[in-house]
Amino acid sequence: FLNIIVEYYMARNSLVKNSLFNMLYKGLTVLFPLITTSYISRVLFPSGVGKISYAQTIVNYFVTLASLGIPNYGVKVIAQTGKSRQDRSNAFYELFLINLISTSIISLIYYIIINKVDYFSEKQLILNLMGTILVLNIFNIDWFYQGIEEYVYIASRSAIIKIASIAIMFLCVRSKNDTWIYALILSTATAGNYIINMAHVRKYVVKKKDTLQIEKHMKPVLILLAASIATEIYTMLDTVMIEYYHGDEFVGYYSNAVKIVRTVYVMVVAMVTAFFPRISLYIKNGEKEKSDRLLTDGTMAFFVFAIPCSVGLFLIADYIVYILLGKAFLESIFTIRILSILVCVFSTAYFLGHMLLIATGNEKKILEATIIGASLNVIFNLLLIPVFKHNGAAVASVVAECAVTISLLSHSSKYFKISIPKRYFGSIISAILGMVLSLECSRWIFAMKSIKNTLIIVAVSGFTYCMVLFFTKNPVTEMAGPILENMIRNLKKQR
Repeated sequence: FLNIIVEYYMARNSLVKNSLFNMLYKGLTVLFPLITTSYISRVLFPSGVGKISYAQTIVNYFVTLASLGIPNYGVKVIAQTGKSRQDRSNAFYELFLINLISTSIISLIYYIIINKVDYFSEKQLILNLMGTILVLNIFNIDWFYQGIEEYVYIASRSAIIKIASIAIMFLCVRSKNDTWIYALILSTATAGNYIINMAHVRKYVVKKKDTLQIEKHMKPVLILLAASIATEIYTMLDTVMIEYYHGDEFVGYYSNAVKIVRTVYVMVVAMVTAFFPRISLYIKNGEKEKSDRLLTDGTMAFFVFAIPCSVGLFLIADYIVYILLGKAFLESIFTIRILSILVCVFSTAYFLGHMLLIATGNEKKILEATIIGASLNVIFNLLLIPVFKHNGAAVASVVAECAVTISLLSHSSKYFKISIPKRYFGSIISAILGMVLSLECSRWIFAMKSIKNTLIIVAVSGFTYCMVLFFTKNPVTEMAGPILENMIRNLKKQR
């Protein structure tokens, strides 16, 4: 039966296949730190976790600078080359050269700052180790594989690297003095993905025939860079300000809460990220009806997942923290509940905002929205973090991201028209009410916070949610009907 499912989903150029494997890829990307967090939190304690999170924040800021706007812009450019292998190769070489130059310059600046500025002296070893991620960003070409919709390769490569890294972590990180070893494992895992990428890319590109025209890419990537910098500034500001006012321990509480929430919303976004190359191509070719249809289906699909995930996170945050992080991180429970709304906010901002504005060449609008969010985040961080610590940072993030989403939608709404049936909303509301009722009943019955009880609560409430969707004839369940029928037909043929 599993073979039949795999064969069905492996149909060439299937958006279902792409979405599934992209969810697997993104899931592994966020699941790796989540699995390690459960173990690392008990070995390194809040202080050690805070040091690693602080180093990651600093490195990620420089990676953002080095990458310019290529991770998002590159997907669109490669997708819009269509089936022309020569055009695709030229676009790849142009963007790769830009990334090579920028990453080399930023890496040099990073190591000078880390090793010459006294402020970083206590964390110098970890920051130098984590800098490997920045240096090898030269070979970060995931945007290329996403543009040609090679999600099977991306997911397979990521799975191998992540599994190996987790095994090494359990073997080598044994005490609170092994913080530097954990930093080395994290950086090596990321670098491994990049190196394999370059070894594999020769299968898809040919030698360039024309002169590289990198100048045509500079304006959009610099605009997206500016937007990324604004985002990273207020994202980094959370961690830096918490560390400044309250120390590494509270950075640990906040960073772990963010990791858990991020795990969920990245999975939801991954489900529709695979639509990006196809929609970009439709928009370039002027096929608005096709792009609107994909946007309608995608919107209904991600809300069906995003809303229950957001509500579920809020309700069982205490169970999640007890199991994944331990009693030392009880301060993270309320933080997760504050941040849980971001599952829906981020999904909407990406799918109906970022994705469409990049596909239509309106990168400036993303920058404008990001500046609004960054300004609000800075103001609220300054007001709230000194008093409310990590929870103040969480509130500031929610306010900022809601403002960004509203701004993005105000710009992107002119480029799409989605038609969602009214019964869809009634079905969602009914299903959420049923889920909450079953979840609370399960919590009362299975009050002890254990892995077994948590899985039972999630399974019962999830099953209730799906059943209500089915009986209220939610359009998403109806879209899934033909898929199930096809699977049943294949099963009968196998028999």
